[in-house]
Amino acid sequence: MEKGSNRRVKTAIYLCAILMMGAIAVASNIASIAAAFPEAGQTKVVAYLISAPCLVVILVTLVTGKLMDFVPKKTLMIAGVLFWLVGGVLPYFMDSLGLILVMRLIFGVGVGIVQSLCPALVIENFEDPAERAKVMGNMTAFQMLGAIFFSLVSGNLGRISWNIAFLVHLIAMVSLIAAVTCIPYKQPVKTSSSGEKGKFRPTAMMWVWCAAFFVYMSGAQTYANFASSLITEQGLGDTVAAGYSLACFALGGFVMGFIFGKIADIFKKLTLTVGCVVLSFSFLIMTFAANLPMSYLGAFICGLAFSICMPCILNGAGGAVPQASSGMAVSIATCMQNAGMTVCPYLVTAGGAAFAASGKLSGTQGAMLFSIIILLVLAVAFTVIGFAGNKKTI
Repeated sequence: MEKGSNRRVKTAIYLCAILMMGAIAVASNIASIAAAFPEAGQTKVVAYLISAPCLVVILVTLVTGKLMDFVPKKTLMIAGVLFWLVGGVLPYFMDSLGLILVMRLIFGVGVGIVQSLCPALVIENFEDPAERAKVMGNMTAFQMLGAIFFSLVSGNLGRISWNIAFLVHLIAMVSLIAAVTCIPYKQPVKTSSSGEKGKFRPTAMMWVWCAAFFVYMSGAQTYANFASSLITEQGLGDTVAAGYSLACFALGGFVMGFIFGKIADIFKKLTLTVGCVVLSFSFLIMTFAANLPMSYLGAFICGLAFSICMPCILNGAGGAVPQASSGMAVSIATCMQNAGMTVCPYLVTAGGAAFAASGKLSGTQGAMLFSIIILLVLAVAFTVIGFAGNKKTI
C-alpha cells in the first residue's frame, strides 16, 4: 500500500504542474487585449504578454537550480506559486500596458520556478525508476490538463471583457494550498560524502540530454506556434477551430500522461525513439490534412507523442547526475527547453522556406516538414543515447 507521505507529495506535484503551461493562459485573448491597446499593436502585445515571460523563464530556471542547493524546495515552490498568482491576476486591475508588462515579468519568474521545481520534486522523492517514470508521466498529464483548463476558461472569460481573462490565474490558489500542506520540508544536502560543501557535479551525459532537449523543442514547438496558421491557410477553419486543435493536443498529452509508465515499460530504451517517430507522423497528418477531423486527429496524436518525450528527457537529465545535483540538472534542461522554444519559429521558418520554394506548399507546411526532419534525426540520436547512456535513464 502506498505511503501517505508519497500520496501527499504526488498531490502537490500534480496540482502545481497545472501551472507549468501558464504562459498560454491568455493566448486565446490576444486579439481582444490588442484591441484594448490599439496604439501598441498586436505584435507588441504578444511580446509583452507571451514572449517576455518566456525569456524570463530561461534565466529563472538556472537561478532556481542554484537556489535548490541552499533553499528547501517547499519554500521555493510556495514562492514560485505566489509569483505566478500575483503576476497573473493583478493585470485584471490595470489599464496600462507598461504595468501589465511588469506583472508578466513577475509571472514569468513564477513559471520558471514552478517548471524547475515540479520535475525536481519527482526526482528527489521517488527513487524507484518505474515509479519515478509513472509520476513524471502523471505530472505531464496534469500539465496538459492545465493547458486545457486555460484555453477553455480563459477563452470564455475573454468574451466578457479583455481584462477578466486574467482572473483564470486564480486557479493558483489551489496549487498554493497544495504546496503549503503537501510538500515535505527537506533541508538541502550541505555536504558530500568527502565532507566538502555540496556542489553541482554535471556529467557528459547530462549535457547530451540538455542539448537534445534544445534541439527537440526547436522542432516540436512548431505545432504550437503554427497551429492557427496551418488550419486557416488550408481553409479548414477559423481561429476558433485552431483553439479546438490546441485542446485536442492537450487532451492527447493528458491521456498519455496516465499511461506513460506502461509505454516506458513496453519500449524501454526505445521509448524516446518511438515518441519522436510518432510526433513526426502527427506533423505529417496535420501538414496534409484534407479536413478538420483529420487535423484534430493529428493534433491529438501530437499531444500523445509530446507527453512521451517530455518526461523521458527530464528523467534522462536528472538521472544522469548524482542525486544532489539533480535539481540543477533539471533546471538546466528546462532552460534549454525554453531556449529551444524561443529559437523554434526562426529556425523552422528558415528551414521550411526550401520546401515552400516550389510554390506547391505554404511556408507553414514547409516549416512543419522541416521539423519532421529534425525529429527523425533526433529519433536516431535518442536510439544511440538510450543504449549508450546512463542505465538509470529511460
